[in-house]
Amino acid sequence: MISGVLVYSSRGELILNKFFKNSLKRSISDIFRVQVINNLDVRSPVLTLGSTTFHHIRSRRGDNLWLVTITRSNANSAAIWEFLYKLDSVMNAYRLDREEALKEEFMIVHEMLDIMLGGNGIPIDTELNSVIAQMSVKPVRNLGGLLESPDSIDMLSSSSSPGSVGGELHFPKFLKKRSSSFLGQGDSHPDFSDGNKIAWRPKGIIHKKDEVFLYVNERMNILVSRDGSILKSYVDGTIDITTHLSGTPVCRFGLNDSLGMQSEDQKNWLSQQDQHSHNDFENKNCFPKAAAGSVLLEDCKFHECVSIDKFNKNHIIEFVPPDGSMELMKYHVRDNINLPFKITPIVAHSTRDNEVDYRITLKSLFPGKLSAKDVILHIPVPPSTVDCKISVSNGNCKFVPEENAMIWRFNKFNGLTENTLSAVTVSTSDTTQLSLQQWTRPPMSLDFEVMMFSNSGLVVRYFTISSRDSKHRAVKWIKYISKSGSYEVRY
Repeated sequence: MISGVLVYSSRGELILNKFFKNSLKRSISDIFRVQVINNLDVRSPVLTLGSTTFHHIRSRRGDNLWLVTITRSNANSAAIWEFLYKLDSVMNAYRLDREEALKEEFMIVHEMLDIMLGGNGIPIDTELNSVIAQMSVKPVRNLGGLLESPDSIDMLSSSSSPGSVGGELHFPKFLKKRSSSFLGQGDSHPDFSDGNKIAWRPKGIIHKKDEVFLYVNERMNILVSRDGSILKSYVDGTIDITTHLSGTPVCRFGLNDSLGMQSEDQKNWLSQQDQHSHNDFENKNCFPKAAAGSVLLEDCKFHECVSIDKFNKNHIIEFVPPDGSMELMKYHVRDNINLPFKITPIVAHSTRDNEVDYRITLKSLFPGKLSAKDVILHIPVPPSTVDCKISVSNGNCKFVPEENAMIWRFNKFNGLTENTLSAVTVSTSDTTQLSLQQWTRPPMSLDFEVMMFSNSGLVVRYFTISSRDSKHRAVKWIKYISKSGSYEVRY
């Protein structure tokens, strides 16, 4: 996300630079100096030159240093500015907001950046308490200027909050409502004990009925060649959750991902939980075939409430949820994908009246007890087509001239069923055989939605909720929703 960080003095002298991409060189700092610092007409906090974008702020204390980030991707500008303001607050806590102090203790800033950005330029931890706790050197005063012991992190945190007196940090309004963690990656060391304050969940929440709704949403993307071979296929999935839970509950659930199935810690934890089965949800009956296997999850991203350490250690997703709805997790799957439909097209040119004959078979591959809704097959026709003679075994198919396509619709498509379409195009009188042969044949595309079916085979194996504040047993609901993304077939 962030390719580099630069710190300039108020006069434009480069004091510190840290690059996360090998393609960047120190000479790139001259571009920002000439284009922004030395140019009095530039007032925008963002400068884009080609593929390189500079975001900058001025420190509000000390010598008004220039804090600059370099990005070479379509990054989230609001997130970058939040990082810059958090970096400014940490530097201010260490009295590194003045030029001379920064030149003498520049290695402290390098350590800050290693903690806050890691090694790849993605913000990991930006909270003042957490960053200072991980630093090898502790500040000796709070933001109000009072001397403190190195262990007085709590007072330092309270004085650095936007509402503190004497040490107020004036964050922009769009940053004040963001929670403690960053970019959905979560705090790497969250503590879910009842005595700690959780930024995203206030205390004292009470519901008459405790309920949790977990939605596994997946979008299937596939491209099939003319000979029926799969050129690409992958699933983009999200796990959304809606919670109405009293108190401060700790939720845990496990998936049948390949690493989690091999985790001994998870197996041991599950065996311990068997003794408390009255509060567990074990998904034993849903998707027995998928549950028997495992899924290789890639590019997992989590909401800030999820304990990243717990997931990295034993692949248990543990979190204290905010009250209401949220997107808990994103993931990507490439291997062993379950195809919900198979499209078999036969398209041929007819020398008689320059027609195009279509013979299409649409077969559902999901279990017979399930059904898909809003199934729509988009079938392109040549641009010279004025009408189509269509015959279908089921559903409704119409020629749509505005889209140069036949649209085959099903309100409901049962599992393990097969439907066929036969059609002949009617072209204009000036259509030639050559023009039909030169037609590019755009791929057919399919839209659908299947309930309680997982394209990737991902299954929630168990779901538990523990809370000291609530005496009611929570009701848990899990729903699988598979939809089409880019589902295309060439012919």
